[in-house]
Amino acid sequence: MQNGSDLAVVIMAAGKGTRMKSDLPKVLHTLAGKPLLQYPVSVSKKLQARRIIVVVGHQAQRVKAAFGPDPGLDFVLQEPQLGTGHAMMMAVPALAGHHGDVLILNGDVPGLKLNTLYDLINTHRMEGNALTVLGMDLKDPAHYGRLVKAPGGRGLCEIVEYRDANISQKEITIVNAGIYIAKLDDLVDFLPRLSTENDQNEYYITDLVKLLHDNHLRVGYSLCPDPQEVEGINSKEELARMEKLFGGSE
Repeated sequence: MQNGSDLAVVIMAAGKGTRMKSDLPKVLHTLAGKPLLQYPVSVSKKLQARRIIVVVGHQAQRVKAAFGPDPGLDFVLQEPQLGTGHAMMMAVPALAGHHGDVLILNGDVPGLKLNTLYDLINTHRMEGNALTVLGMDLKDPAHYGRLVKAPGGRGLCEIVEYRDANISQKEITIVNAGIYIAKLDDLVDFLPRLSTENDQNEYYITDLVKLLHDNHLRVGYSLCPDPQEVEGINSKEELARMEKLFGGSE
């Protein structure tokens, strides 16, 4: 992989985490003695990313205070929270002067391994993609968004959410893990073209896939070798289960 000087990371950590049933922001709940947010921050530093931007919202000051004055982190406020695409819109101004790729992570996915990210980054750069999605190949794809391949099998043409998928699309086993890498210039060009015409009235990063493909830009994907790596934590029960998997180590 090339030097991290041409890589920036944006970590999404603005959500309330209401299913945690706690006043503590979800990303500050601890796993193996560390806040959940510490895991994507640590892996970003191991990538030697030029910039690490954390998008905060719910109890933003509390999250910022928990990480103290860290010269390796910049915080961006997303208020109100209008979806993943909106989070990236808020992050883009903080990326001024950066001309490389942007890796997009979630603040509640602690199991992600460095080699999986290396594979994603290398695939993105070798294929010359505008955007590359981390996917999973699941025997039971359940309610995950499906990665729909472009005609001829060259890259992706869209991500279809389960609720919007037709019968044949529901049979697709390669699904979205919610982690992406994109060229910053393409994010700057296409994020403003996202629409809120959906049932949540929010801006979705997933909509970039079809938007880029329709504008003749290539979107690719890289497969995560172990789906447990990208499991998010949305409840105390899921946190307790992850604690057992971690066994006290990162």
